[in-house]
Amino acid sequence: MDDITGSTLLVTGGSAGLGAATAMLAAAAGARVAILDVNEAQGRDTAARANGKFYFFDASRQDSWSGIVHQIEQDLGPVRFAHLNAGIMTQPLKAPLGPARLEDVTLERFKAVMAVNVEGVFFGLQALIPRLIPRSGAITVTGSAAGLVPIHFDPVYALTKHAVIGLVRSTALAYAARTIRINALCPGGFSSALLPQGVKTEATMTPEDVAREVLDLLLGGETGEVRVKLSKERTAERVDPPDFSLG
Repeated sequence: MDDITGSTLLVTGGSAGLGAATAMLAAAAGARVAILDVNEAQGRDTAARANGKFYFFDASRQDSWSGIVHQIEQDLGPVRFAHLNAGIMTQPLKAPLGPARLEDVTLERFKAVMAVNVEGVFFGLQALIPRLIPRSGAITVTGSAAGLVPIHFDPVYALTKHAVIGLVRSTALAYAARTIRINALCPGGFSSALLPQGVKTEATMTPEDVAREVLDLLLGGETGEVRVKLSKERTAERVDPPDFSLG
């Protein structure tokens, strides 16, 4: 098991929800935390509570990644851990739960969801991997149970999370001989702004329930590992891809 004490952790989508919970737990364990988000008000509050630093940042902007990582390292020291967590859903946050109508999804919204959920992860990996290899670093990506099974209320979101899982597994394999770990956590529903109406119950996980699994993956998860966490009571499970080998 690795140790996060004294290391710098970068968290995208870190202002609230899972990102904030990860930042707070990591800070309590002794990490220096960089919180990246477009939500400045909540981001600055979370950074203050985590004794970290907030950076206004759009993860989907490829041209900004190199500069932001450089600035974080100037401020907090070399980044060794990253939680690529920024994500949005296609439907409005308070939309009633029900089958989605693809014909109602505008091109603008489709591109926005793809940009944040897929391109933001790709650009983050692209910028961070070369820096983290010499430090034996680790990157954990927020996937979703929707990246492993279909969801009828937001097929575009499911598309992006399936893409992210494929990206994590394939990138981890491509860098298997290098000193870096890349993995993903796929939570079921947990209490956050993204959780659709009608889904939350007394048994719904909290962001902290999920963040503990994020930290466990960051510190000790295998490269290419994908875990799913579905409820408070149920232990997170590793989900491996099917074996299509002919041997």
